[in-house]
Amino acid sequence: MKRKTRITVLFLLAAATAGAQKPWTFRQCLDTALQRNITVNQARMSNELNKVTLSQSKAARIPSLSASASEGLSIGKNIDPTSNTYITKGNTTTNLGVSSSVNLFNGFQTANTIRQNTITVLAGESDIEKAKNDVTLNITTGYLQVLFTQEILQAARSQVEATAAQADRTEKLVNAGKSPESDLLQVQSQLATDNLSVVTAQNNLDLARVTLMQLMDIPVTDDFDVQVPESAEPLQPAVLTRDQIYLKSLQVQPQVAAASFRTNASEMALKVSEGARWPRVTLGANLNSSYSSSRKTGSHNEQTYAFTDQVWDNLGESFSLGISIPIYSNRQIRSNIEKARINLTNSHLSEQNVKNTLRKTIEQTYTDLRAAGKKYEATKQQVTAVESAYRNAEKKFTVGVMNATDYLIQKNSFTQAQSSLIQAKYDYIFKQKILDFYQGKAITF
Repeated sequence: MKRKTRITVLFLLAAATAGAQKPWTFRQCLDTALQRNITVNQARMSNELNKVTLSQSKAARIPSLSASASEGLSIGKNIDPTSNTYITKGNTTTNLGVSSSVNLFNGFQTANTIRQNTITVLAGESDIEKAKNDVTLNITTGYLQVLFTQEILQAARSQVEATAAQADRTEKLVNAGKSPESDLLQVQSQLATDNLSVVTAQNNLDLARVTLMQLMDIPVTDDFDVQVPESAEPLQPAVLTRDQIYLKSLQVQPQVAAASFRTNASEMALKVSEGARWPRVTLGANLNSSYSSSRKTGSHNEQTYAFTDQVWDNLGESFSLGISIPIYSNRQIRSNIEKARINLTNSHLSEQNVKNTLRKTIEQTYTDLRAAGKKYEATKQQVTAVESAYRNAEKKFTVGVMNATDYLIQKNSFTQAQSSLIQAKYDYIFKQKILDFYQGKAITF
C-alpha cells in the first residue's frame, strides 16, 4: 500500500513538473515576437507586392501574344468576306486570328523600370529588417523590465525578512523590559510598509510580464516567466567615439539602406519619365484565317467547302513595323519629368533626415551611456557606505543603544540605495545594449 502511494505521489510530481512552463530565454521571446509581429509580417507582404511588380516589369520585355475568334451571321444581299463576291442567301462566317507585338525601343523605359523595381525590392527587404529591429528593441526593453522588477521584488522580500527578524528581537527586548514599547510599534509599522513594498513590487512584476507577453503577441498566462541570465552585471563598453559609432551604424542600420535604395529608385523613376521623350518602335505580326458557309468548291461551285480546308486555304500573315514620335502631349511628359525630379529631391532629403535622426539618437544614447556608467559607479559606492552605516545601526539597535527612529532612518536609506543601484544597473545595461545594437551587434543575455 505504501509503495502504491509513493508511486502515485511521484507520478503526480512528474506530471506537475512536465506541465510547468519553462522560463523563456531572451532568444525565445525575440524569435516568437519576430514570427508573430503583425508589422513585420505586413512588411514582408508589402515586399511580396514589390516582387510581383518587378516580375511584371520584366515580362514587358517579352512579346505579347493574343488569339481571337468571332462568328457572324448575315441575311440577304451581302459580300462574302472570303471570296469578295455578292451573295443573296443567309451566310455564317468564322474569323480566326493570332497577333503578337513587341517593343523594340521605348527610350529605355522598360530597362529603367526593371532597375527601379529591383531597387524597390531591396528597399523593401531593408524595411523588413527595420521592422525586426524595432521589435528587437521593444523585446529588449520588456525583457530588461521584467528582470529589473524581479530584482526589486527580491530586494523588497529581503527587507521584509530583515524587518520581521528585527521585530521579533525588539518584541523580546520589550517583554524583557530593555526597550520601550514605542520601538516595537515603530518596527511593526516599518514591517507593514515593507510588506506593502513587496505587494507593489509584485504588481509591477506582473505588469512587466504582461507587457512582455503582449509585445510577443501571445496570450497572457499566469505561469509566464523569463530566464534570469547567469550574469546580469553591466560590462565595460568598448571605447569608441561618437563619430566612430555613427560611421559604423551607417553601414549596418537597415533604415539607412532603405533610404538610400529609395533615392536610387527615384533616380530610375526620373530616367523612366525622361524616356517618354524618345520615339517608340514596335514590331507586330498577325496570323488570320476565315470560313464562310456560302463558299463552294468545284468548277460549278457544287461541292461543299469543308471548314478545315477553308481555314488552311485562307491563312494570311502580316508584319508591321511602327514608330511613334511624341511631339506634343498636353505637357504630360514634361509634368511627369518635373514631378520625378521633385520626388528625387525629396528622396535625398528623406535619406539625409534618416541619417540625421540616427546621428542624434547615437549622440543621445552615447551621452546617456556615459551618464549611466557614472551613476552606476557612484550608486555602488553609495550602497557600500550606506550599508556599513545600516549594519552599524542594526547592531546598536539590537543591543539597545539606539532608538527605533534613528535605526529605521538608516534602514530606509539602505533600502532606497539598494533600489537606486538596481535601477542604475539596468539603465546602464540597457544603454549598453542599445549602443551595441546600433553598431550591428546582436543583443544577447
